[in-house]
Amino acid sequence: MAESDHDERRRAIAQVAIGLIAREGLEAATVRRIAAEVGFSTTIVTHYFADKQELLLWAYRAFDEWARERFERAMAHQPVDLVGYLMSMCAVDEVDKANWRPLLGIWDRALRDPAFAAELHGWIDTTIARIAAIVRMRHPQCADPITIARRLLAMVQGISLQLLFDGESWTNEAVRGAIASEVELLVSAR
Repeated sequence: MAESDHDERRRAIAQVAIGLIAREGLEAATVRRIAAEVGFSTTIVTHYFADKQELLLWAYRAFDEWARERFERAMAHQPVDLVGYLMSMCAVDEVDKANWRPLLGIWDRALRDPAFAAELHGWIDTTIARIAAIVRMRHPQCADPITIARRLLAMVQGISLQLLFDGESWTNEAVRGAIASEVELLVSAR
């Protein structure tokens, strides 16, 4: 099998794992259960992934790829639309909520697992750099875009957690308004 086919099969299995985690939590994502969901034997799944750890790391990296693609689409549409980019990271619709649910389990695992912690640190660093780059484009005179980016990311994460646990707590318009207000406050103050 060609390397690209091998990687494509790995991505497909990882996507099934993400769906399972979103529906039932990280504990449900056993190799046996994922194999059953994808319609393969456990032997086939373990051909592509040495163990559950490797499979879950691939799933986490699929999130990073999803986030990168959303960032690139947002930047292609409107390079300085910081509010739009931050909204693209929020759990404002069912697709976003489905992608956020597995992240919670993976973040929990990162608290105890150095490999997951390294992946999470990499994602945070990349995301902060992306936000800071937009801040710099909008306001080249901004003295501290990294601090602004950290605060905005924390806001997005906090709102998203609230949306996951209480979907009625924020409307999309309220989320957009809060983010726009915070962007204006933070960026114009610097």
